[in-house]
Amino acid sequence: MITIDLSIVAEIIGVLILIVVLNSMLYQPIRRILKQRQEKMDAIEAEAVKFEDRIKGLIEDYERKLREARQAGKAEFEKLREEAKELEKKLLDESMQEAESKRQELMSQLASQIEAAKKELQAKAESFAVEIAQKLLGRAI
Repeated sequence: MITIDLSIVAEIIGVLILIVVLNSMLYQPIRRILKQRQEKMDAIEAEAVKFEDRIKGLIEDYERKLREARQAGKAEFEKLREEAKELEKKLLDESMQEAESKRQELMSQLASQIEAAKKELQAKAESFAVEIAQKLLGRAI
């Protein structure tokens, strides 16, 4: 049977002293280390979240700048395209005007050459007519 005597009180005092000693030498340092570790983990996690937010901001900034650059590129392309169309139209108009002026010049030259040829043929036509008549009649007219 269990008898309660002074040895049980000594055992209880020994266990209490052991608890106090273990608490001060083992449990509190372990709790402090665990608390410090948790604080470091929280700080690292907060820093990681901050880093992720910063990266998201940088990515959004990059994408925004990329969109702006594409829009600017498209605008510049369209501007150059319009300028090229205007230049093409201008050159085509100039070419058409030049071709029309050359055509008019050639037409006037051709008309003058035709007129000169008509005058020459009319002048020669009388002499040809006289020659033909002389040959047909066999005598001078």
